[in-house]
Amino acid sequence: MPREVRFFKDWEASSAARSSVFAHWALDVRDYEYRGQREIGFIPRPLRVPRERLTATEGASVHILMDRIEVIDREVGLPFGWFFLMTRCNWADSDAGHAIARGLKAQRVHLPDRDAGVLMRWAGRPYGF
Repeated sequence: MPREVRFFKDWEASSAARSSVFAHWALDVRDYEYRGQREIGFIPRPLRVPRERLTATEGASVHILMDRIEVIDREVGLPFGWFFLMTRCNWADSDAGHAIARGLKAQRVHLPDRDAGVLMRWAGRPYGF
């Protein structure tokens, strides 16, 4: 499944679905030819960004990461917003997403079921823009 489709499917499956994706993201559409095939896609651009980037530093506790994602979600005004920033790669490090996924699997932290499902699917097959 193309990452563009996954982005929207993940949105609809997550807590973010309470809000329109277009209230939080602009999409830079691209249309080009690759190996003789026409490719159409987009790069998502957040309309609000957090003050600090989410990173998983060496030895950082998953509980610290959970505190940070709560702050990020408040700053961007979107539940599970940190996840979509992570797929954009510029605002949240994928290592943080993997660390949170490991914490969920080990039952050390908790996310709403729908968000946990989206994160665990992403962790099994990551994508980004």
